[in-house]
Amino acid sequence: MSNSGPASAEWVALDGPYQSSGMQTVYVDPAAMHRDGLLVTLWQLTNYWGIKGGMLGLRYQSTKTQKQFDCASKRVRLLSFAEFSGPMGTGAQMRGLFDNVWRSVDPASLDQTLWDLACSRL
Repeated sequence: MSNSGPASAEWVALDGPYQSSGMQTVYVDPAAMHRDGLLVTLWQLTNYWGIKGGMLGLRYQSTKTQKQFDCASKRVRLLSFAEFSGPMGTGAQMRGLFDNVWRSVDPASLDQTLWDLACSRL
């Protein structure tokens, strides 16, 4: 599983209350969503309007995250995560991680917006 995300993504900005206007824009690639029963896997790209400090003092401008949503149990798990030195997932990949722990979707969160998007068509 690659941390870099879909090779030729068509990122679409999310609407919703959990976009941080002036700080970041969150995108998804609807064409890269994968459904397997009641599980939906998607890629999220977060583009920051300014440079952020990461682990070990490394700086990044964007992140790509692969998440999987359990539509029946309203849970989410992080499959992969990477920071990039440039905007929109470009530049050097700074780091990545693998979590894979299921967590409940917080109703007052960006994950709620993503869960709505991922699970609305089931």
